[in-house]
Amino acid sequence: MMKCPKCGREMREGYLFCSKDGAFSFANEVPGVFENARSADGFVKITELTPSHRTRIKATICEECRVVLFQY
Repeated sequence: MMKCPKCGREMREGYLFCSKDGAFSFANEVPGVFENARSADGFVKITELTPSHRTRIKATICEECRVVLFQY
């Protein structure tokens, strides 16, 4: 089990997921709907697009501190 980096309590294991057909990404700013996300400054692909399935990634959560940790 992992400890919360903020409060030190045990974190709960589970999955971070999004709506169907979505994928998680990271960038310095959220690109507009009609922009190619891969062109966004600082773009990093976190998960693959999975048509007809929920995108998910293993994660841990501390509901007390509202911290979610995951490794991509």
